[in-house]
Amino acid sequence: MKKINFLTFLTLLLLATPGIAQERAFMQDTSQTETEPAFQEEIIFKRDTTKSEAHLNVLNLLVFGALDVGYERLISDHTSAGVEFFSKVFNKNEGEDVDLSEVYSKDFSITGKFKYFLKDDRVGSGYYAEAFGMFSNGNNEKEVEIRDSTTGELKTIEADLEYTDIAIGIGVGGKFVAKQGFLIDVSFGIGRNLFDKNSPDIVLLPTVNVGYRF
Repeated sequence: MKKINFLTFLTLLLLATPGIAQERAFMQDTSQTETEPAFQEEIIFKRDTTKSEAHLNVLNLLVFGALDVGYERLISDHTSAGVEFFSKVFNKNEGEDVDLSEVYSKDFSITGKFKYFLKDDRVGSGYYAEAFGMFSNGNNEKEVEIRDSTTGELKTIEADLEYTDIAIGIGVGGKFVAKQGFLIDVSFGIGRNLFDKNSPDIVLLPTVNVGYRF
């Protein structure tokens, strides 16, 4: 009798085991389904949601003693527009034999830029092409002819002539933005002054900007 009861119990246990296993598997699947969306949620970084940028051209500041700051605004994922202000306020070499600031004839400038970014999968970063317009003034060294007061003959001398002009140009560069918004922007532009005969013909715009997107 005891043997029969034991066999009955064993039979019932064997029949119940698959059901218990299936129930546990179902509960595990349900738990994974409920928690998967949390793990699959897309992480959105600050660099991809904010639109404004402020930057400082460290090349002009450290090498040429010039303050060059700017603001840029993303128009779309692939385009931006900005403005930059340049001034030789920190030039400590003025009047010395080696004056690096003389690389720039301009003393002050305002430059507007439009950038088009080439990468489709990035928001306002990667390699780009740009167009710019610049208003500037300063002193440019040029050769001029004057008449000698004693002999009456013409002679050529070099003189610093003041100018105010507008230039247009193009450039290329690359901008790299960290997840939390810190950025570095390296570019080179070349343009031409249009109106004042005393201004330099060619305009060069090398930049190494560091900044923050907010």
